[in-house]
Amino acid sequence: MVKSAPAAPLRSLQAFGAVVRAGSVVAASEALAVTASAVSHLLRQLETRLGTRLFARNGRGLVLTPDGERLAAAVTPALAAIDDALSGFIRRGAELRISLLSSFAVHWLIPRLNRFQVLHPDIELFLSTSTRIVDLNSETFDCAIRLGRGNWPTVMADELYREELIVACSPHLLAPGRVRSPKELVRAGLLQSRARLLDWDHWFKAAGLKSFKVTKGPVFETRALAIQAAIARMGVVVVDPRFIEVELATGQLIVPHPLRVQLDDAYWLVWRPGRESMRPVAAFRNWLAAELA
Repeated sequence: MVKSAPAAPLRSLQAFGAVVRAGSVVAASEALAVTASAVSHLLRQLETRLGTRLFARNGRGLVLTPDGERLAAAVTPALAAIDDALSGFIRRGAELRISLLSSFAVHWLIPRLNRFQVLHPDIELFLSTSTRIVDLNSETFDCAIRLGRGNWPTVMADELYREELIVACSPHLLAPGRVRSPKELVRAGLLQSRARLLDWDHWFKAAGLKSFKVTKGPVFETRALAIQAAIARMGVVVVDPRFIEVELATGQLIVPHPLRVQLDDAYWLVWRPGRESMRPVAAFRNWLAAELA
C-alpha cells in the first residue's frame, strides 16, 4: 500500500495564504502577528510536506511557482471561509474592516464617523486606504467603498451617490458668483490631482468649451492635497461638492461659478455575498443609507 503524504497543518496553510495576500513574508508576518522568521519556517515546513517549491525569488520579492498558484487557487477560498466561520469567536466584540479611497475617507466618511460610533460603540473600526482593488474573497476586509459603475460580478453593491464636480477656491482669490466666463478660472490657476487629470476637461466640456484642454497648473498626488492648495489661495480646484461641505460652510472655500456637473461614476459600498448578514456590515449599510437620505 502506498502511503499518502500527511495533511499540511493549518498554521502552515495560513502562513502560505497570508504571504499570497500580502505579497511578502514581512507583510504576512505583520498580518499574522508573528515574526518573519516564523512565517519563513512555516513555508519551508509546508514545502517539505508537499515535496515542491511554492515560491520563487524575484529580486527582493516572492512570486508563486506553478504549484504555488495551484495551491493558492485551492486553499484561498477555504481559508476565507474558515476566517468567516471563526470571526464571531475570535474578534473582540465586533469589528468592521473597511477598505476605501483616501479622499473619500478624509473628506466624507471620517467627518461623519463619530455618529456611527455613537450608535454602535461596540463595533471596532479598522480603516485602510488604497487605490488598488481589494479581493474581498481572499482578503480580510468586510467591505470596501469604491468608485466606478457598479458592474462587479463577484460582489454585492449598494450605490451611495453619483459623483459630481463643482469648482471652488479661496474667497481671497475670486469673488463668489462673479466669474462670468469659465475661461476666467484659467487666469486664477487650475489645480489638478494626479489620479483625476480629466476632471477639468469634463467640467469645461459641460461649460461649453469642448475643445479646451488643461495643459498646465500644479498637480497634486490626491484631491485632498488639491483642496488644501485651494484653501491656501494657490488656485481653483474642481472636486465633488460633498468633499468640501465643511470648507464651504466655514467660508474657507467659495464657489465662483455655479455650474454643477454629474459624472457617470458613483461611490459604492461593496461586500462579498453572505456578509450582509454580519451585524457590523448590516449596521454600516443602514447607517450609510441614513446619512445619504
